[in-house]
Amino acid sequence: MKLAAPVTHPDNPAQDLLRFGYVLEAPVIERMREMNIAFVYVDYPALDSLDKHLAVYLSPARQAIYRQIKESIGQVQKQTRPAISYDTYCNATRDLVSTLMMQGQNPIYLDQMSRQGGDAVGHAAAVAHLSLLLGLKLEDYLIRQRHRVPAHQAKSVVNLGVAAMLHDLGLSKLPEEAQEASDPEPPRDRRILEQWQTHSQVGYDLLREGVEATAAAAVFQHHQHFDGSGFPVIKTNDGRSETMSGERIHVFARIIQCANLYDRLSAPRCGHRRRSNLEIMKLIRGQYAGWCDPTIVHVLEALAPPYPPGCRLRLSDGTRAVVVDINPHKPSKPIVRRLDSDNWTTIGEPIDLSLSDAPRIVQMSLLQAA
Repeated sequence: MKLAAPVTHPDNPAQDLLRFGYVLEAPVIERMREMNIAFVYVDYPALDSLDKHLAVYLSPARQAIYRQIKESIGQVQKQTRPAISYDTYCNATRDLVSTLMMQGQNPIYLDQMSRQGGDAVGHAAAVAHLSLLLGLKLEDYLIRQRHRVPAHQAKSVVNLGVAAMLHDLGLSKLPEEAQEASDPEPPRDRRILEQWQTHSQVGYDLLREGVEATAAAAVFQHHQHFDGSGFPVIKTNDGRSETMSGERIHVFARIIQCANLYDRLSAPRCGHRRRSNLEIMKLIRGQYAGWCDPTIVHVLEALAPPYPPGCRLRLSDGTRAVVVDINPHKPSKPIVRRLDSDNWTTIGEPIDLSLSDAPRIVQMSLLQAA
């Protein structure tokens, strides 16, 4: 088996364990099991149509962002004001955007879209990655939402990327017991909860003199929910306390909030199993309905589809199939090809499950080859 995408160290996203094209051997596979690497992507000619979905060239850009965020967090943890190099963050963002654009017009990233490393740095890198993907797909929406600036400026996602990388920088100034909290898993102790809810303000205070105002505002607002819940509470001119809601929240903050929630839900602290896209989207549309801008959620579902290309399905007609593409308008109704009796070889023509006479999905499992 030859790798179709790099394998990243599960605890250190700045390190690629194995490169694209590496030929796997039994001892290496066993070592990856010991390291809890859940799956790899291997070259499989029968499913070469999936190649367009693999972000083969993404690792160097992700590693550069990881290192940049780690340096800033380290400075804050040493009780110093971080020497944020705005130009460096902008350049890192542009490099990642260029790499993302290399993947084609409709990539579905099968290379562990959620948190790499499980720490604050990995989370920030994952949120930056997903926020930029959303921003690129939401170009027209950004222009409408930012109608007070010229279109070429409105659709620029550079400051979105900078804010996403630094959105949780304020956590580094808080006691360790408050740093582990998240929106889906807030602290039960009221004192710790109140500390944790200051991190948006703390991050804004750390950054506002070092980054562009739009990026600083997005950091401040990234825990404001579309339905008016969330934090921080803001004092109005007439002395009232309120949170922001709807389109009063900057569109960059709304994108980061959605990406942040997705990543937090993907790898819960209470339990070690990574949730599938299907589970995550059910939670976002159910338990957390109202938190995210519906327009952004719709695009998120197309970027992180419930049934990603490469996964196996059991259909209501009793056959097995593999997802070969998504329907961007109906991500829960993908394009599939049936599998032969060996459960590996594809047969027949592609089937669009969004058609009225198509079979339904009754079960899903991940396919380990692409």
